[in-house]
Amino acid sequence: MENSTKSVQKLSELAAVLLEKLKADQTDITLDFQDVAVQGPGPTGQPGQWKLNGKLTLKTTSSGSNKA
Repeated sequence: MENSTKSVQKLSELAAVLLEKLKADQTDITLDFQDVAVQGPGPTGQPGQWKLNGKLTLKTTSSGSNKA
């Protein structure tokens, strides 16, 4: 999959892109969130809202043990 800055509109699209990228060796993924609000469980299990604003970077490396 090529490098892309294409925006995604659905969480399922984001998950698919992340999974595909994480399968590759030595991948760096940076997600930039700008005032994103997500509904989900709060700390006590009650409905809550999470706010995301900033960058999240994921990196993968290969140990070489799963290569054919």
